[in-house]
Amino acid sequence: MSEKVEDRIKELEERLASTKVNKATQKSINFIKAQLAKLREDMIRIASSKKGGGGGFGIKRTGDAQVAFIGFPSVGKSSLLNLLTEGNTQSKVASYDFTTVTAIPGMMDIEESKIQLIDLPGIILGAAAGKGRGKEVLAAVRSAELVLIIICFRSDGTINLSDLKTIRMELNNAGIRLNTRPPKIVIKERTRGGIHFTYKGQQLMDADEVKSLMNELKVRNAGVYFSEPDITPDQLIDFVFGNRIYTREFVVINKSDLMKTPISPEEITEAIGHEHWVMISAKNKENINTLKHNIFTELNLIRVFLKPPRQEADMDEPIILHHGDTLEKLCRKIHKRFISDYRYSLVWGKSAKHPGQKFDNLDHVIEDGDIISIYLKR
Repeated sequence: MSEKVEDRIKELEERLASTKVNKATQKSINFIKAQLAKLREDMIRIASSKKGGGGGFGIKRTGDAQVAFIGFPSVGKSSLLNLLTEGNTQSKVASYDFTTVTAIPGMMDIEESKIQLIDLPGIILGAAAGKGRGKEVLAAVRSAELVLIIICFRSDGTINLSDLKTIRMELNNAGIRLNTRPPKIVIKERTRGGIHFTYKGQQLMDADEVKSLMNELKVRNAGVYFSEPDITPDQLIDFVFGNRIYTREFVVINKSDLMKTPISPEEITEAIGHEHWVMISAKNKENINTLKHNIFTELNLIRVFLKPPRQEADMDEPIILHHGDTLEKLCRKIHKRFISDYRYSLVWGKSAKHPGQKFDNLDHVIEDGDIISIYLKR
């Protein structure tokens, strides 16, 4: 069964690659994309239903955030994990492929936070279809807040960018969307009336294209609203399936000790496609501290300090949260009782209009460095 699905996926991918993009072929292209999306969902479902599938590696989530290491075999993931955790984790290191055969967690201390790092087995081509330990690797990636894609210099001194392209493709095929956000789409299904399309701003698809694509996705009656311009067919397909994961990637280029000709940062940024990268040498322990701080920054973590009522603030033990978190998230992290028995909070810091501002509800967004007193019902 899985072989037939793979063959059909390959056939459609070849058709898509050979079809010229223009107004006359757009409906055909959208049809192929919808078919591919459904087949890839089938492939993931088949892989997950096989013996030993469906889960990931059963790693207990700990710390303030979770980061997944993903890369092809022997790019230096295990060595890097040992360096970042300062020897507190001993992921096996050797000079042959597939040294890591299961997920190895470790804890990195940085900026008063504890970040869980997971060294995953080397990904291989076809991971999204369950080849190798692809289904477990990709399940672990889906739960992480940051994906560290690790590539390296080749022995000839060039960066192996083909690995980066392949890993991005595998993640995309598994429903993982990197460095983007969910599209602003609203779909309200109805019992009849067909597809009614409304939108805001200039759009890439017209009403006929949207109707055709929705019907291909087995949605026959619905109101479809695009609340931002230039929604793509791929974004609409993702929204209809509804199980996509949106996360960030950070690229680590290891083995810089093999570089023979200096490469400018601008050249690397252009090759990778963004500025979220760092070059390191795990062998020579170069740029490891820089990478640590990059990880902390990429995770958008903030530190807030608790001030028990009528006492001094505890400035030695911050609570680590994420940018955009609210008082509710803070209370949940302390104890569920802080939700059920909440009365009000007093806040000092950047998120308050004045020192000690009172907040009766829990939806106030807090900021880095805030000092907070939480008052509970007696």
